[in-house]
Amino acid sequence: MVRLKNRYFLTEVIWHDKEKTSLLSDIWMYPFIIEQSKKLIGELTTEAYKKTVKFVYVNSDTNVFIVRCGFDFYKSLWAALSLITEYEGIPVYFRVIHISGSIRSCQRVAIDEFNQNISVYNYFKATQSKTATTQVQLPITMEFPSEEEDNDEDDEKNNNDEEDKMEY
Repeated sequence: MVRLKNRYFLTEVIWHDKEKTSLLSDIWMYPFIIEQSKKLIGELTTEAYKKTVKFVYVNSDTNVFIVRCGFDFYKSLWAALSLITEYEGIPVYFRVIHISGSIRSCQRVAIDEFNQNISVYNYFKATQSKTATTQVQLPITMEFPSEEEDNDEDDEKNNNDEEDKMEY
């Protein structure tokens, strides 16, 4: 039996008009990409790879998705994604960040690509919090009671316990 080879596309959706964006979802993206592919590269080519296209991962916060396609047709899907310029009148661009044979390598590239932005944000947030609040170190002194005072307190407790026992 022959193993079916796939290609995974790590793709970012770049909206040119930030006010008119749509949340990413495989529900509307699959028909949209297939329809645009039919218009741009032809119906015959689109029908050839249409069955192998599957959305593996979609993140609407970062506008990133991973789509799987058969090995024989990955160049056609790549061309279709690169040629798409608008979605319902809104200018949009599909940036193919990485193409690989496994999901794991796409995940590594996604972490490398977007982790830098996250670490810059955390660094910015950390520097703001340091400047906003000043840390004051107060001297801490601890005084221990002398042995005589400690014995006096123990005696008082014992006397109170004896009095409590006598009342019953």
